[in-house]
Amino acid sequence: MTAELTPLDRVSADTARARLERLLYASVGFAALIYGGVLFPGMGGIEGQTPQLEVWYAYALVLIAIVLPFTLGILAWIAPRPFVTRLAGSIAMLFLMAMTLFPWGLTAATLTNNEVPWYQGIHALHAMIAAIVWQRKAIWSYGVAQGIVIGVVQNNVRNNATKAAFLDGAGSLVFVVILMAATVAVIRAADRLDVASAQARAQAARTAESRTREREETRINAMVHDDIMSVLLTASRDRPPETLRDQARVALASIDALETHDATAREYTVKETVAALLEVVSRVAPSTAITHSEDDGIGVPAEVMTALSDALAEALRNSVRHAGLDGTDVPRRVGIDAHERGISVIMRDEGKGFNTRAVASRRLGIRLSILERMGMVLGGSADVQSRPGEGTMVLLLWERPE
Repeated sequence: MTAELTPLDRVSADTARARLERLLYASVGFAALIYGGVLFPGMGGIEGQTPQLEVWYAYALVLIAIVLPFTLGILAWIAPRPFVTRLAGSIAMLFLMAMTLFPWGLTAATLTNNEVPWYQGIHALHAMIAAIVWQRKAIWSYGVAQGIVIGVVQNNVRNNATKAAFLDGAGSLVFVVILMAATVAVIRAADRLDVASAQARAQAARTAESRTREREETRINAMVHDDIMSVLLTASRDRPPETLRDQARVALASIDALETHDATAREYTVKETVAALLEVVSRVAPSTAITHSEDDGIGVPAEVMTALSDALAEALRNSVRHAGLDGTDVPRRVGIDAHERGISVIMRDEGKGFNTRAVASRRLGIRLSILERMGMVLGGSADVQSRPGEGTMVLLLWERPE
């Protein structure tokens, strides 16, 4: 996609093009005021040529050449952008017409002292206005028209000035084209920046959508690993425990929650959350030492309680299965701290440990059921620290969003 193929945004006020337009219009307005002061004195200026012009034309020329561009520079910051665009286009066309009508506005055949029309000192500003408004190939015809009008008018209002009129017209044309080219270049650069910004926003939206989809897939994968697989493995034993039916109900409820989202419809108290975590510890690793404290001052979203419970259960299962040597159990501690800012759960064991960098990506227990499971909830995070021979520490943290 290129800026030339993108429709111009003539409405929005917060695009790069709109901001640049305001700066350029303000520059033109300020320059018009300065040029007006410079061109006023002397027989070749506004002061000397106004008495030689028809009253209506003299004042109209000052209005169009100086007052309106100055006003445009002010309105660019306070008026709606479409209005400013139409006003700028009108000013550019009115000035070209005023230039052309100069011989008809002159009360005598020629200007006194064979002077040149005073507007030749300010015409480039209006060419710049035209370049800001019209970003088309035909815009160059405006600069060409100015050069031709300057040469023809000067030849008509001065005596024996054909050569000088031609040179002034050609010089004005070259200067105007250079100024217009610079203006068009910076405007198109702003257009390209707007296109790049739009593409970046679209890419960000696609990325957010992809992350949302990945989070949902992670939730499903973790549910399959924690609930469904656990039920199937338990059911495959020769003598399934009596808790199998309850585990199956939990797995079915998790599947139903994927469609109804009822699992996230309520909040739990801190005491209920801590009780659920304690139940997880007693069910998965009953020999674990537990310390806990809670301030029952906040509500805990259901998805947070579920994430904490599932992640803690997986951390304990991994410790039970892998921490001991030759299948022996190891000392294990769980600390739960619930306060007004959130909840932290720390599980430590004194097992053989492992190299966290060497854990394969296919190890869903650590990657999905602990790290990504906690990362899926707002304010949630997890960390797994372990070294061979130094045991393992799993930190589960939920901070209440402000």
